[in-house]
Amino acid sequence: MSAAAKLFFRVAHRLGHTAQRTREVRELGEGADDRTIFDFARMSGAVFVTINRTDYVALAAYGPPHPGVIILPSAAGRELARLFRRVLQVAGRVFESGENMFVEIDARGRITSFRLP
Repeated sequence: MSAAAKLFFRVAHRLGHTAQRTREVRELGEGADDRTIFDFARMSGAVFVTINRTDYVALAAYGPPHPGVIILPSAAGRELARLFRRVLQVAGRVFESGENMFVEIDARGRITSFRLP
């Protein structure tokens, strides 16, 4: 696991969240495509985190409701961890407002949320 991934998981666990990489989820394994990952999150009720905004926004337009998605910018390890900590402080409240919510933080630390579909 990369240093960035270790930081990411450490942040999640310290804040009381369970975090898994898709390749560590037996039902997904290494190389799962975006639709399979999104469908798995929907079925298991898992909020998931991605830096792949374009694909997951497109996938959200189809299929059953999803529990939520956190979108992070592509950033280096410590910066990514800082942004992740910051967005997690807001994400829980946003996801409580209902299904199909996205919470996004950009590289400057600006947080936005939106519902899809």
